[in-house]
Amino acid sequence: MNSSEAEITERRVVVWFSCGAASAVAALLALKFYGPPRVQIVYCDTLASEDSDNARFLADVSKWLHHPIHVIKSKKYDSIDEVFEQERFMSGPKGARCTIEMKKVPRFNYQRPDDIHVMGLTLDEHKRIEDFEPRNPELTCHWILRDSFIRKKDCYRILREAGIDLPRMYSLGFEHNNCIGCVKATSPAYWQQIAKHYPKHYARRARQSRDIGARLVRVNNERIFLDELDLTAIYPNGDQTVECGLFC
Repeated sequence: MNSSEAEITERRVVVWFSCGAASAVAALLALKFYGPPRVQIVYCDTLASEDSDNARFLADVSKWLHHPIHVIKSKKYDSIDEVFEQERFMSGPKGARCTIEMKKVPRFNYQRPDDIHVMGLTLDEHKRIEDFEPRNPELTCHWILRDSFIRKKDCYRILREAGIDLPRMYSLGFEHNNCIGCVKATSPAYWQQIAKHYPKHYARRARQSRDIGARLVRVNNERIFLDELDLTAIYPNGDQTVECGLFC
């Protein structure tokens, strides 16, 4: 092995854990592929804004993997509510302020130029991968779930077979385990689910969005405030997928 090969071998592998099922399985595969000494499993701390069951899931996954999950966090904010109220901005065409402050900034501070990045994008999210790569040419990524032909449903199965209960939001019908009341979501069906299962969070988000002037939900191609949404209406399920990660 020459010196350049040795240098490549020693590069750090960072698995970006999100408290989601797919990133947990990605971490398992990375540990098997690269070996534990090279792998850093990292979580950007948004627990204060997520379902309380996520803390249990994080601990269960760390125990299952026999590997620590390193928690990094914003130096300015403890929750997405603090971001909204101090920055006076929720979301727009270029993304959400909470993602920048709570996930991107901590990631920038942690990562190294030569890191190999592993994320929980599955075979059925190949379009997201195709969109991501040309926008982030400076990053070296290993799409370990895609390359292993693993889909989201496979991740759920692997965790269940390991005896790990999925995060509570999955059992409530949500497609992703994001912060409660994700401001990137525009689906009225999504917000109806939030109002049903997390009414206090819905009320807080409605109050914040009205105060800031952010029309978060789209009905009949028109943006409206959350407090204008008819929670008794029947809306098509539509696309409830909410992309919220460190690289969004």
